[in-house]
Amino acid sequence: FPQADLWEAEYDATCVELAKKQGKLDGFNVLVGDQGNNKTLDEWIEKSGGEFDVIIDDGGHQNCHIMASFIKLWPTLKPGGLYFIEDLSVGKWMGYRRYSTATCPKTFIFSHKLQEWLDDLIYQGAYGSRKWDVQFMFCQAEACVLGKKPPEVKQ
Repeated sequence: FPQADLWEAEYDATCVELAKKQGKLDGFNVLVGDQGNNKTLDEWIEKSGGEFDVIIDDGGHQNCHIMASFIKLWPTLKPGGLYFIEDLSVGKWMGYRRYSTATCPKTFIFSHKLQEWLDDLIYQGAYGSRKWDVQFMFCQAEACVLGKKPPEVKQ
């Protein structure tokens, strides 16, 4: 993607420095920090400018990390954009349920939230669901992509 403005976020600053020295991050803008920390996510959005066409969350795999990132990053996704979430299959493993926040308990499982969102998408505000800006959800083994509704076309 020679014309793309690519951003990568990584938790481990030492890993980033090594990858930079090896030339593995040429062409990338790199952000460092904890994706489960709202302040860090706000700093990433400010530094990058947001307005993403595509977001791929292949981060820490902790359920609360995924949710925190989604809450902060989904609003920065452009209409018509794609939000990928990978490695969802580990969400029920106890080893990936150690991280929590004041608003996200260790018992939270992200795939359960996806199931809620599917109901929202199907029922569009009826039967206690909410109506929001997801146009589609596509899930396969270990991963899902959510598509944001494109801008409305005026006729």
